[in-house]
Amino acid sequence: MSHHGELLAQAWHLLNREPKHPKQASLRRAISSAYYAVFHLLLDEATRLMIPNNQLRPLARRAFDHGEMRRAADLFKQGTLPANLKNALGSTAIVPADLQTVARSFSRLQAERQTADYDLSVSFTRLATHGLVQEADNTFVAWNRVRKDPVAESFLIALLLVRRWDR
Repeated sequence: MSHHGELLAQAWHLLNREPKHPKQASLRRAISSAYYAVFHLLLDEATRLMIPNNQLRPLARRAFDHGEMRRAADLFKQGTLPANLKNALGSTAIVPADLQTVARSFSRLQAERQTADYDLSVSFTRLATHGLVQEADNTFVAWNRVRKDPVAESFLIALLLVRRWDR
């Protein structure tokens, strides 16, 4: 199983670990694992697209920044392409609904992960956590449907280079 697949499985495990009264630590770690499952799925896809040499991919993964990735996701989740990308892909290029789902989920899961990891004043319920883990699961499915689309490939590149597009 892939690293991102293991993280998603870990999120489900943590969610269901204590059947009657889940510990906040288990719920918080489930949310964090759900986010990191999606994060590593996208890193894996992006580095496979951009780096043909397997041995160099781990080094390339370190170049990705959580904040910049969220910035790229925030662009794509609205369904509009940045002007320079629209010019490159053609004026009829659109952001597919599944890619909007991936981008929206990435942004949301990252925000929830930050809350789960750093804001101890917030309590999580099993139901809310289940929704977030299910969202990560759904993101895997949506990504699988859209991953070969040229706009999805441009999204992967944007995860690394979005700050360069603003110039």
